Amino acid sequence: MGRGAKPAKLKNLNEQGFNDDAIFMRRESRIQAFGAKIVSTLYMLVRNVKIYAPDNEIFLKPIDILRAEMNNVLSLDKKLNLQAADTHVYLNGTQLRIDFNALESVKFITTEFEQRDIGGFSTDRPVTSQEIRDFLYMFTTDFTGEVKEDGIEGRELAHLRMQRFAKVKELIDKLHAEIDLEQQVDRKKYLLTVYARAIFFMRYYFEKVLQGDLSIPFAKAGRLVQDAVDLCHDQRTHFLGVTTMRTDTEYLVYHSVNTCLLSIVFGSELGLDRRQLHELGMAALFSQVGMVSIPERIANRKGALSEDERRQIDMFPLRSAKRILQTRGLDKTTMMRIVAAYESKVDFAIPRKLADGDIELVTPKMGLGVYGKVIAIAECFDALTSKRPFRDAYGPEIALALMHGEMKYKFDPVLLRVFMKVMSIAPMKILEDDANAIRLA
Repeated sequence: MGRGAKPAKLKNLNEQGFNDDAIFMRRESRIQAFGAKIVSTLYMLVRNVKIYAPDNEIFLKPIDILRAEMNNVLSLDKKLNLQAADTHVYLNGTQLRIDFNALESVKFITTEFEQRDIGGFSTDRPVTSQEIRDFLYMFTTDFTGEVKEDGIEGRELAHLRMQRFAKVKELIDKLHAEIDLEQQVDRKKYLLTVYARAIFFMRYYFEKVLQGDLSIPFAKAGRLVQDAVDLCHDQRTHFLGVTTMRTDTEYLVYHSVNTCLLSIVFGSELGLDRRQLHELGMAALFSQVGMVSIPERIANRKGALSEDERRQIDMFPLRSAKRILQTRGLDKTTMMRIVAAYESKVDFAIPRKLADGDIELVTPKMGLGVYGKVIAIAECFDALTSKRPFRDAYGPEIALALMHGEMKYKFDPVLLRVFMKVMSIAPMKILEDDANAIRLA
């Protein structure tokens, strides 16, 4: 065996680990897709069955769609277990990512379920169209009886089994309770847990912001960021890998968490200590909150924005600063987050296009702090590599080329070069040991 070569057994174990990750992520993606279709179709059917009988021909196609999606889940996992309460829906143990626009639909379904003491349903056998019709009859205005495990009298279900609402609600509440993980938990799996918790927290945070409720438990966010800081040193490759887990319908939630993780890894390479990394991570996590109040029709506009719409987009850093200020008292930590959130959207320099088409950087407009400059780079990279309604996602290489080319006036050129090396995921230190003390201007 040559020097530095890995034993075949260790290599096989590593390859198996990456294969397991890929299988997990593929299943997660398919469950989310099947679940979204099941929920949306179920909402349409339950709502309209109050007007039309379940055997009406207008339901032929949607019932067929629901049957197909339910059987797709059965083909994937050999079982189907859907549980719902409040605005939370779980499919085979996986929490479905609910778009803000779909929250009312989910709430409608769970309210209808609760009124009939239903918390969900399960089966390990393929369902039929007739079985779905019998299930839908429970939600018609003609039915006023009791729902049993196998449906209702005269319309018993062949394979679907109903679950009681109280038991499902209790289970879901436990899933959302704080979990004390033992130190022996596998670090890589724990990283996925931390990421999932961060996504859940930001989803909850943005929902509260939209409702005008600013009483958010920032202590919990601080623990999540601290966990990320602790993990970033020995799990960097996997750390960067989880930031590729995105969804088309919850861009801002995933974008905020990804920006936080990328900033922490980037800051670690710059030699920031754990306290500084925590401050950077918290600033990055909440730097995009000003975008919450921008209507989706503007944020996702495919064509050119009007002057007023452009003004709304340009004002979001100030709105982020205002949100942060409203949530906490005015102290050093708050000011640091406000400054970082605002400076992350301030261009590093004034660009000037040369005759050959290249872009020259003129003297920077202001002395920006390290946190703002780091967040600016991390946020832009994640945005470019994310799919948006108005464009497809760019690959990492193209995104970095754009940032180093026509967009380079936006970033500190020294830090951008460091970031480009970080994203190559090469196991090397970018800076010399004596350059680790980065000044926090």
